[in-house]
Amino acid sequence: MTTDLTVRAAFFRALSHPARLTLLRLTWNEALGGEKLAALTGLASATVSHHLAQLSEAGLMTARQDGHQRLHRANSTALNATLVELIGGEVPLPAADDPYRVRVLRAFIKDGKLTRIPAQRKKRDVVLQELAGLFEPGRLYPEQQVNAVLGEWHADFFTLRRELVGLDLLARKDGVYWRVEGTPEAASP
Repeated sequence: MTTDLTVRAAFFRALSHPARLTLLRLTWNEALGGEKLAALTGLASATVSHHLAQLSEAGLMTARQDGHQRLHRANSTALNATLVELIGGEVPLPAADDPYRVRVLRAFIKDGKLTRIPAQRKKRDVVLQELAGLFEPGRLYPEQQVNAVLGEWHADFFTLRRELVGLDLLARKDGVYWRVEGTPEAASP
């Protein structure tokens, strides 16, 4: 019960800042990049990134990679719950991110770039799971495109690509890659 209340409190805390409400309004109907949001709000890019992280951690914002930019959109499913449902506990809320995961990502990802590949396996796995989210499930990617996407995050895209395949987050056949969903045995191009 305490965890449920903690998650619900994080939900309301994320909504408690005017800048975050503005970001949710701007991204309600369309996904926008951080630079565009900074321009629309008049806030510094770092401030926008901070608020987007708060919204994402509470499950109120989603993000997807589109070429060279990360697009953010309000999670309307989570936001459509009524106050009665939220307080009464009738609506399951998106789980707030694991604090360890959040700390690792903040330590190794700055301004949309991976500062370095973590040496510790547990931290590296957290970063790799985040990078796997750059690839859409069900879509095929030629190796050159995988390299380009990962190269935007870190110069050593070879290691990142190899590690993603090694963790069964991406699968590969004949130079074509795809994001693995569910069990690796069930994945196929």
